[in-house]
Amino acid sequence: MRRAAAALILLTALAACKEREAEHAPVTQAQATAIAERAEASFTTGDVDAVMRQYANGAVMIDASNAAPSTDRKVQTGWARSFVSMKPAEYHVPDRHIQIVGPDAFVSSGTEVFTVRAGAATPTVSARFTDVFQRQKDGSWKIVHEHVSMPPTPGGQP
Repeated sequence: MRRAAAALILLTALAACKEREAEHAPVTQAQATAIAERAEASFTTGDVDAVMRQYANGAVMIDASNAAPSTDRKVQTGWARSFVSMKPAEYHVPDRHIQIVGPDAFVSSGTEVFTVRAGAATPTVSARFTDVFQRQKDGSWKIVHEHVSMPPTPGGQP
């Protein structure tokens, strides 16, 4: 009797897991690209809150202009505020790579290029990035890890 009850409980738990898995089909390359592009579209809105909504609470962020990674939302929001203050425009990723790492996670990496509209000059900036996206319990997609760095200069000069 105990075995039958335990088996019934196990089967019920497995069925519940399968049901949860079935709620969301595994992410596809096309969906992952669209999710990454939607997140990146927030970068040129001028809205710090819109930018920060792309990141999960507790996300690890490594900013190009700071030596240490951070999981502190206040620090990260300051980084986003600094980025938005540059008034980035014409943001695009000419060489995106999408790697599906599971049904609920993917990596988007490449080079981001944008124009800085703050100030008299309008330089074009290029940076390397890696964003790890993960589907959240509510079905939304958030960046859980981001690493942005400046590419090496020609000839390896600082």
